[in-house]
Amino acid sequence: MSKKADVINLERLEGKKAAAKKLQLDSGRYILIRSNEKEEFLEIVDGGEVVVTVRLTDEGPVVTVQGAHLELKSTKTIALEAKEVKIKAEEEASIESMGRLKIDSSQKMDIHSEDDIRVVGKIIHLN
Repeated sequence: MSKKADVINLERLEGKKAAAKKLQLDSGRYILIRSNEKEEFLEIVDGGEVVVTVRLTDEGPVVTVQGAHLELKSTKTIALEAKEVKIKAEEEASIESMGRLKIDSSQKMDIHSEDDIRVVGKIIHLN
């Protein structure tokens, strides 16, 4: 049997600070919903820290997740598609495949290291 969900309505009052609603969760976390003239925000707060933010802008939604670990799991495919994709690690980054690994570029590809570069394989083909 399904239950009717509570609806939170935000109304921005002219000349007043941005509207905000707080929904306390049983875990102690809470969801903060607020808006201003250009954007709406949904924030999940844990221990005083914002851990998830969904910001709705004129250009589309922006999702920010902060925490010690971020896991994306799928039984099929995880696809990232954008004009630009950046991955930055402060300490170490690795890509591991139990099958084939393919890297393609239709333009120049640069590989740079301030230390040694090692390529290990049964046969290494250059050109």
